[in-house]
Amino acid sequence: MFNTIIQKILRIFTTSINAAQSISGTLSEEINQNAMEEITDEKTFVQWIINISIPLGVTCAFVLLVYAGYMMVTSQGNPDKLQESREVITNAVIGFVVVILAVTLLYLIKDSLGLSF
Repeated sequence: MFNTIIQKILRIFTTSINAAQSISGTLSEEINQNAMEEITDEKTFVQWIINISIPLGVTCAFVLLVYAGYMMVTSQGNPDKLQESREVITNAVIGFVVVILAVTLLYLIKDSLGLSF
């Protein structure tokens, strides 16, 4: 029974790490691709920001949520540490929403300027 529990925990961590690596790989590829290209106009700059912000926001939110979960598990019932971990979770979610709203605003700017890419 103990081995089954350990295997399930390891499978959860492996799945989470694989998801983070794929997001990180997407971000890394986008940065490397645009590092080779020169950003010459507002169209390429806006597209570059859009392509980088979502994977970066997801990665940051994921890392903060994992950190907050770790803080919550290791708090040992201490109300101050539980409150601090709840605040980290709240801030991670708010930050991710801000990133999504910023990308939406960039899409609106793109459409209003008539940029098509």
